[in-house]
Amino acid sequence: MRPIYLKELLPILKGKVVYGEANPLIKHVIKVPKYKLLKDHTMYFHVKNTLSLKNTKHFKQLVIITATPQLITHLGDNVTIVRVNNVKNAYWHFIDFYRNMLTIPFIAITGTCGKTTTKEMVSWIFSKNYNVYKTIKNENDPSRHLDYLLGINSKTEIVVMETAVAAPRHLRKAYRYFKPHVGILTSIGIDHLNGFPDLESYIEEKLSIFKNMDPKGTIVVNGDNEYVQKIDLKNINKKVVTFGMNGKTDFRIERIEYDYNKMKFKLNYKNRRFEGIVPGLGKHNVYNATAAIAAAYQLGVPIPDSIERLKTFPLLPKHVEVVKGLNGSTLIDDTWSSNPTSIESSLDVLKNISQGKKKIAVIGEIKFLGDKTSEVHTLVGNMLAKEEIDILITIGQDAEIISKQASKMGMGGENYHCQNPKEAYQHLLEKTDADTIVLVKTSMYQSYKDLIQRLRQK
Repeated sequence: MRPIYLKELLPILKGKVVYGEANPLIKHVIKVPKYKLLKDHTMYFHVKNTLSLKNTKHFKQLVIITATPQLITHLGDNVTIVRVNNVKNAYWHFIDFYRNMLTIPFIAITGTCGKTTTKEMVSWIFSKNYNVYKTIKNENDPSRHLDYLLGINSKTEIVVMETAVAAPRHLRKAYRYFKPHVGILTSIGIDHLNGFPDLESYIEEKLSIFKNMDPKGTIVVNGDNEYVQKIDLKNINKKVVTFGMNGKTDFRIERIEYDYNKMKFKLNYKNRRFEGIVPGLGKHNVYNATAAIAAAYQLGVPIPDSIERLKTFPLLPKHVEVVKGLNGSTLIDDTWSSNPTSIESSLDVLKNISQGKKKIAVIGEIKFLGDKTSEVHTLVGNMLAKEEIDILITIGQDAEIISKQASKMGMGGENYHCQNPKEAYQHLLEKTDADTIVLVKTSMYQSYKDLIQRLRQK
């Protein structure tokens, strides 16, 4: 973070120094009371409970923001205590102040699927000419927001943040931290329902991008999404840019073609037509690319420049990654995350690249669904029953619902349910050959790493 002297912050925090040096330098801020997070010149927001500073004598300077100075014990000469009436309010006043110091462009991305890929695509477009600061991989938990915000330095020229929604008000908090100039909503499907009372609340949280976005900013949204289509975007008091395949979208995808480990597409913007190529397979990949192109355009990057840059976009591991597999088969490794929307996308890839080969779908159970677990797995079973899958292999207790529902709905081909990945591997060892294509669709939260490693051809 940019070092700040305490006197600059006191009016913002509405605080008063009641102990220690009046104007220490602050270089680090934390809100979690863990000694391992302390560094020299740290400012800590203390909310409750007794805090002992007995083991902090070796630090040069610490600043404690608190409403209860009497709960801070073992004070040394290196400690400054600032009393405030409300620590939570003081914290958010600091966040607002610090964020407003940063005048560089911010882009924030949310959605049920495609967040990480779109984030990486946007970053790739800008990284040719700018120093880009972005979230690490899929590490988008709200607990990381403070670290990300303070991690921006004087060399940063543009910020690209992936923002997760796993509970109510998550998006609101993310947008308060980052105050994005451009917000992207990639899609709305079914995921992380365990943090919400019902699906409607989850959808409402995703759609809250429209009210959380600053009126001066731009919202880039998937105009093909059924939930977005229910909103009268003309009455949104913000700039809204849509992308998708329907005729009403601003960035309209006119054609999508599968090619060898890449996708070709045609894009129409204000009756100007562009042809693009993006590495990686799947229609969803074209949607992600179009969202990135639309977002970059809002910040001055010409469409042809973004399209040209995306031709060299590095493929992300475990995102519909096609590799040589067991017994000479073709393996589609899509084990980054799993929900009904992403399963549907990966099945579309399986269908389009199988070229008459035997198709095997390995589907793991979906996590974080709460009381919707049975309903969502039944939905996936219905989905698979409509696909021309030669062999279905499901793994995990909840995934048995998928297997039974697919059979109930008349799925042709063989159907095996396995309690663990070892059982699944034995079936694959017997069923695969050079004329087989295998899709493995699970989540990184499941321990299928060993299965994937054994399925990949050495």
